[in-house]
Amino acid sequence: MTATTDGSTGAANLSAPPAGHPADTTTAADEVLDAARRAAERSVEHLLGRQDEQGWWKGDLATNVTMDAEDLLLRQFLGILDPETTRAAALFIRGEQLGDGTWNTFYGGPSDLSATIEAYVALRLAGDRPDEPHMARAATWIREQGGIAAARVFTRIWLALFGWWKWDDLPELPPELMFFPKWVPLNIYDFGCWARQTIVPLTIVSAKRPVRPAPFALDELHTDPAHPNPPRKLAPAASWDGIFQRLDKGLHL
Repeated sequence: MTATTDGSTGAANLSAPPAGHPADTTTAADEVLDAARRAAERSVEHLLGRQDEQGWWKGDLATNVTMDAEDLLLRQFLGILDPETTRAAALFIRGEQLGDGTWNTFYGGPSDLSATIEAYVALRLAGDRPDEPHMARAATWIREQGGIAAARVFTRIWLALFGWWKWDDLPELPPELMFFPKWVPLNIYDFGCWARQTIVPLTIVSAKRPVRPAPFALDELHTDPAHPNPPRKLAPAASWDGIFQRLDKGLHL
């Protein structure tokens, strides 16, 4: 027991600070804010330590195997594919293959059909045989997912350049899109700058429909090689898919 200021007795206040010491008013929020401030200071110090004396930074740009695969496809199309570039790209692509024979589009991501098709074709260009274990695993998985017919449009455009897919079975991308004013839906300025850089040349390629002789067949990537381009069912007319499918059908007339 201890005496109080009014002369009564009561339990001692053990939480009260000793005389002459200020009370600790730090809250959990203050501690979090202080930790964040220290982390920010360490981050700034780290970044400044990696800055070049001229003021810039450099770092790795992580991508996936489709960039290297498409580079080989483009070089093959242009007739400038050289052994050294092919060897280096193929080495990287093989090194990124997952255990089940597939490839993904980002680290730790799921297997991706289009990426696997493009990587497979690139390795075929590099001389890998379809009966090699790593190629056979990839081809089996591709067929299980629906084959080339189930790949993204962009992948099938690459394949159409070599006759591995029919241009008639691809969506129309008329160059006249350039004439759409900004108030028209889906005008070229509705897309991001990176998308415009892709769409504009694709409209020209789509109109010209160039084809180079394929160096080999890709029957092993079709669920039914006798019918590699199966017709696709139309989506309901009231859906966006249905609207675009019917619009594309009209553009093919």
